[in-house]
Amino acid sequence: MFGILISDPVALYTGIATNVLPGPFGGFPPMPTIDPNIAFTSHALGYRAALDVLSGHLPWWNHYEGVGAPLAGEMQAAALSPLNVLLALPNGQLYMHLSLQIIAGLSTLALLRKLGCALLAALAGALAFEFNGTFAWLANAIVNPVPFLPMVLLGVENLRERVAEGRRGNAAWIVVGIAASLYAGFPEVAYLNGLLIVVWTLVRAASLPGAQRLRFVMHVAVGGLVGLAISAPVVLAFFDYLPLSETGGHAGDGFATVYMQRSTVLGTWMPYAFGGIFQLPGIEGFWGAIGGYAGIALSVLAVYGMFGTRLRGLRIALAIWVVVTLGMTYGVPGIHKLVRVIPGLKYAAFFRYFPPSWELALCVLSALALTDIGLQPRPVRLKLAVVATALACLLSLIPMIQHNVVPTGMIAHGGAAFGLAILFALAVIAWRTEAIRSPAAALAAVLIVESVVNFLVPTLSHPRHSTVHLAGVRYLQDNLGLNRFATFGPIAPNYGSYFGIASINYNDLPAPTDWTRYINAHLDSNQEPIPGVSRHDPNGPSAADSLVANISAYARIGVRYAVVPDNLDAPRFEKLRGYLASAPNPGLKQVYRDEAMRILELPAPAPYFSAPGCTVKPRDRDAAHVQCDAPSTLSRLELFMPGWRATINGSDAPIARSGEIFQEIALPAGSSDIQFRFLPIHMKWAYLALLLGCLVFVFDVVRGFRGAKAR
Repeated sequence: MFGILISDPVALYTGIATNVLPGPFGGFPPMPTIDPNIAFTSHALGYRAALDVLSGHLPWWNHYEGVGAPLAGEMQAAALSPLNVLLALPNGQLYMHLSLQIIAGLSTLALLRKLGCALLAALAGALAFEFNGTFAWLANAIVNPVPFLPMVLLGVENLRERVAEGRRGNAAWIVVGIAASLYAGFPEVAYLNGLLIVVWTLVRAASLPGAQRLRFVMHVAVGGLVGLAISAPVVLAFFDYLPLSETGGHAGDGFATVYMQRSTVLGTWMPYAFGGIFQLPGIEGFWGAIGGYAGIALSVLAVYGMFGTRLRGLRIALAIWVVVTLGMTYGVPGIHKLVRVIPGLKYAAFFRYFPPSWELALCVLSALALTDIGLQPRPVRLKLAVVATALACLLSLIPMIQHNVVPTGMIAHGGAAFGLAILFALAVIAWRTEAIRSPAAALAAVLIVESVVNFLVPTLSHPRHSTVHLAGVRYLQDNLGLNRFATFGPIAPNYGSYFGIASINYNDLPAPTDWTRYINAHLDSNQEPIPGVSRHDPNGPSAADSLVANISAYARIGVRYAVVPDNLDAPRFEKLRGYLASAPNPGLKQVYRDEAMRILELPAPAPYFSAPGCTVKPRDRDAAHVQCDAPSTLSRLELFMPGWRATINGSDAPIARSGEIFQEIALPAGSSDIQFRFLPIHMKWAYLALLLGCLVFVFDVVRGFRGAKAR
């Protein structure tokens, strides 16, 4: 916030920054976050959506990615989330993440107080969740739905209390939490969190008398349905896009046979025992799949909290939830089979997306434990909890030894030392409970310190200085027009969307199937569905090789410029170097160069709009004025997809597929004003659902308010 460290993803992920100086913990690696989609999707696409919203347009379509692609339906941009508009501010992503953490902390605090936890216990549990492992390690769209899990559970508890007292229900927090989770832009996390909500609801319903039980479950279900209705526009846009897209590893058998290596289970309790993020070679798979951690203090208190008598059923259910989800994560025989049993679970990277739910379960158990200790400490139980956690850490060393995993470096050794120090502090409190004035306060302090210190480690891996070179970006903004550019390094995929310059590159899922197939057929046969992430054959032709071989194919889709690094010494640019050195060279002409990039111009790129025998005057990518002496056909180099509509002089005109992937409409003779507009099909029904959901929500809030006022 004060500029001491740089949190702007442009400094790390765009390829146009130099002089990037590491922060206090060095780098890079260690990295400040695991998933670079903090930049490619959350930042770049989210920023584009924020600009659309602030300009008065709903962000249904993105002209600047590939040859056009859905934006809101892509989901990861969180295009319709109210918090997303913060991205339009300088350093806006930082403020968005701070907002998410604050919401998470306040919602958890309110939930724990509703459960009867003491203020100090609730505060400690809320802070532990506000600074949880998912927030610490992941900053892309995965974290967006996390704060709304405790918010929905608060609504469930609020409803249960009202039903138990015979009052009118008020499902406001359920509605807001469900809708916010879906608008947040990561449906997998929202779905997995929803499984915990269902378990929580059923357990809490079991403690009510029969008649009240049914009424409670019905109220929760109605609240969930209203939240779903309010989020209908983004849900429909997603499911409208999904059948037309590539989903990478989420297709087929998905992740049914995938789980975390047991040699890394120590990271659950000592998150930096394996060094900083991506710091140590040999365990990249751990960082590529992990989604959070627990910590020593949280685990000890959760074990203690499992055995309390108040809210006994809820405690047992939360403990089972932690065991089952971690069992699936690490492939425990028998438990892992549930991946195929629970609907849809195998299509999500559950091992990475389950942690927010089991982290919250541990925080609730810990707050209940601190409340119990504050009322009546049980030293024996606390000692057993410390011993059990210490034993779990010791046992987790066995697979490390078997797989020869030997962490090295300052962060790894410091992380292990800090974990042992926390364990020692907990042991001192456990064995000297009678001598400590307030053991609950001491344990709460240890929990808070551990949570915040673990959170700070990746924060201190942010850079402290960088030089971002924007002159090349400005050159493209001034000269690209309605054409596109292809990047082979600088201006990383999706950052064309950020800067408002159309790039055929993308790093995104889902991705339009027609476009990915077109790339493999005409532009780059060695490219995986997500460009820039991997190659079909790592030893085969590089992307730059494909450019040299298919220059005319790039030009036919309107590519005017190719952006390459300033230094072309890397082996993947060998053919391009030779091509540029050949004389004469009519294919590529260098028109710009700086420290970060070279910009090469392709010959005769196809125009965005074209109509034989007509004069076309584009106004923007969605509008043009055309003058034709005779009937003709207007071709538009934008991806053909259901949902596109066109008008000619205000009258509807059918859009046909032009070639393999583009659009065309028939033109009459004379003067025509053409307008294109994209709206996911059936969106009018989604708008109707949104309206009805809002009306039911307002009615429920007013009814609940009147009931509270009368009481």
